[in-house]
Amino acid sequence: MDTDAFDQLDDTELTDRCVAMTTVQRRHAATLALWRLRAPLLMLRLDPEWGLHRTVVERVFRAMLLIPAEEEAHRTYTEAVAAMVSTPLFTDPEEGELDGIIAEVQVEAMAELERWNALDELSAEETERIIRRPREVSGWLDSSVQDSLWDHPAHRAHEQYLATVSGGGRGTDVGYHSTRNLAVEAACHDIALAQPPTAGLLSTAAGREALALCEAFSAELVSTLAWQHNLGH
Repeated sequence: MDTDAFDQLDDTELTDRCVAMTTVQRRHAATLALWRLRAPLLMLRLDPEWGLHRTVVERVFRAMLLIPAEEEAHRTYTEAVAAMVSTPLFTDPEEGELDGIIAEVQVEAMAELERWNALDELSAEETERIIRRPREVSGWLDSSVQDSLWDHPAHRAHEQYLATVSGGGRGTDVGYHSTRNLAVEAACHDIALAQPPTAGLLSTAAGREALALCEAFSAELVSTLAWQHNLGH
């Protein structure tokens, strides 16, 4: 996936924010970033040759929300990831190009889920890398939509959003999906920083709100990916 168009977002603000976070806050912020890539895995077709059913992926996401310090939560997550990585996608990956952008986005997201299993405590660098994944996907989609000969079905709504969004015009510069992702990312970071130290995302109304924001954004990614797929991109 070409991320050159995404260089303009490669500032130091996110780096500093991740460094300042506690381990628990980093985990919440990274979980929410992966949640923004969740819908393409659960709502779009997975390659049958991967041998991976969406319910297996759903188990991993749900296990990520459990409190890490609890023994039962750790076992649940370990079992969920073990089921995912035992499939041919991970045990016998095919060489060569993936079949389309949908598959590429899905594999990028699942690669992060696999790495997550090995991370007992997320470093600032690892957290930043995960948060940049939905930024990269959003930037690629914006470039693809702009280069398309056809208008996005929701282009008028996107234009209205960009015309009214705050941020000194940054949204217009980086496109609709990137602007929406950055808005959700900022809201999620505020919520992660305000969460009680021992609370999971499902334990508070604010945490559940953050997950809902990510799910709504993720559904928009699905709509654009499906539209591009139907156009033959």
